[in-house]
Amino acid sequence: MASYGGRGLGPAQWVADVVPPRGLGGFSVVEMAVVLATAGILLTLAVWRFGPALQQARTRQAVATVAADLQYAKMVAARQREPVVVIVNPSLQLLLIRSRGGTIFRQRFVGPDTEFGLDALAAAPVTSVEVFPNGVATSAITLTATLDTHSRQVRLSRAGQVRVLP
Repeated sequence: MASYGGRGLGPAQWVADVVPPRGLGGFSVVEMAVVLATAGILLTLAVWRFGPALQQARTRQAVATVAADLQYAKMVAARQREPVVVIVNPSLQLLLIRSRGGTIFRQRFVGPDTEFGLDALAAAPVTSVEVFPNGVATSAITLTATLDTHSRQVRLSRAGQVRVLP
């Protein structure tokens, strides 16, 4: 008889010792249920923990886009060599940039059905302002973007400076 593995066993006996019998490998249903329940609890905690951070990020993104749109209004006024009007409609949550004649250069909705999902877009002290080709505005305007409990502001000064407020 040949010796396999130095044990003096035959080939069939040696293979039986090396290969585990079927039915003993894998996980039981109870073990899988415990793992899935633990994963579900951890996922719930992660969503609960990161939800406010995601809302802040969406608010920051919306305010950065509105600030870029105000910069765009200044650029269009300079390029067209005529004033443009920036109009904020809080009920539609709309930022509109158009010429005095009515040509619309940009129309941005930021409400719940958009990529920004804002709850409110407010303007103070006025809801429209003219931006002249030299960058000067008729009045200062502060736009406030709100999502749940988070809000950010962007301001266009009379001198034409666009600034995101902390």
